[in-house]
Parts: sequence; C-alpha cells; structure tokens
Amino acid sequence: MTSKDESDLNIRLDQLLYYLRLFKTRGIATRAIEKGLCKVNNFVVKKKNKVIDIGDIVSIKNEKLTKQIKILKIPLRRGPFKEAIIHYKDITPVFLKENIENKFFKKISFGRRPTKSIRRKIDKLMGRN
Repeated sequence: MTSKDESDLNIRLDQLLYYLRLFKTRGIATRAIEKGLCKVNNFVVKKKNKVIDIGDIVSIKNEKLTKQIKILKIPLRRGPFKEAIIHYKDITPVFLKENIENKFFKKISFGRRPTKSIRRKIDKLMGRN
C-alpha cells in the first residue's frame, strides 16, 4: 500500500462535503453546489469538480443555516463523525450562530390541538358562529 504525501492530496468539492458528513449523500451535495449554495474562498462555485486544497475556506448555505469551515486535512474516506470533525475547523461568525439559535427559541409549537375555549376564540376572531 502506498502512502501519499499530504501536499499532493486534493479532493473534489462534492466528495469533500460528503466525506465531512455535511451532506447525507453525494448527490445532495452536488445539487447544493449546482444551485450556488457553496462558496470556496468567497467565490461562488457551481461545478462539483472544483478541487479543494488544505487551507481553503468553504461556506455552505442551507435553508436553515450558514456554515463556514476551514480545511485542515483532506479526508481519505467517509468515516464516523468523530473522525470527520478532525479534518476541518468551524469558523462560522458568531452573529450567524446567534441568529440560528434565536430562530429555535421563537418557534411556535403547532403540535397540540386547541382547547374548546381557544377554538371559540378563533371562531369569534374569524367571524364564524
């Protein structure tokens, strides 16, 4: 088995996002890249075969969150989560993290059925009855 020098290692963007467990499948990672939701060193990338090197900063924008990571090592496989997190450092700005946390606190629970008195108030508000 031959070992590669770390300076020779590079990886495609879709494969990297899959290996680092930021996306569940490579297909989902590819679609996100093609939609323009990923940036490498502050440049929007729309091609999945963009080569990523050590030290690159990758920004991933999702409907729920924005995450920025700095690549520390190139992963050779998709391993467990504990193995994946040693390959990158999360450098997401603090204000983005706070906005994400605040969204969860403001969420209204729709899981419970309204009580009879609440239904009466809703009916009165809607002009029913």
